Amino acid sequence: MKIKLTFYGPYKLYGKKEELLFDSDISKDYGIYLWTVKYKNGYLVDYIGETGRTFWQRMKEHLIETFGGNYRICDPELLSKGKEKIIWNGLWRKETRNKIIEFIDKVEFLVPLIKEYINLHYVFLGPLNVDRNIRKSIEYHIAKEIINSPKPFNNLLPIDIRFTKPKNIPNEKIIVEIKSSETIHGLKERLIING
Repeated sequence: MKIKLTFYGPYKLYGKKEELLFDSDISKDYGIYLWTVKYKNGYLVDYIGETGRTFWQRMKEHLIETFGGNYRICDPELLSKGKEKIIWNGLWRKETRNKIIEFIDKVEFLVPLIKEYINLHYVFLGPLNVDRNIRKSIEYHIAKEIINSPKPFNNLLPIDIRFTKPKNIPNEKIIVEIKSSETIHGLKERLIING
């Protein structure tokens, strides 16, 4: 099976209307998406996701979870240099779930940093109308490629995010041809997935 995956973007989550993800036609699609930051002559990936709902819906959820303290926040200044320093580790991990009061106590300090953190990001969208398990398998393999890339290309993708390989994928080889109009460091042009 051959699949073509093209990443469009970069899009912003807020800012100039011509760059805004929420005003784009592609936001009505679904598939695989990459959160990235500009780095030298391209972009570093710091999150990979897949969705069967629209990109619009999923990005709205990301913003709500980020501003609500559930997701990790990294120092924006260091992130722009390709380095990760966690300033808030989120509330979704086992060891952080009971830190809601700490988040409330720090919210006035964190909100301006969260806004700066969000503004630093560029999102690439890869529409992909395939079975959910195939989509999740492609997400898993892209994450694996980024994680196994040389430094600094793998600096920002958190190693504690669980990208799981689905068990129910076709028992045939899947070749994924990947394109992007921009350089996304660590992203290969071809993935071979053995079912």
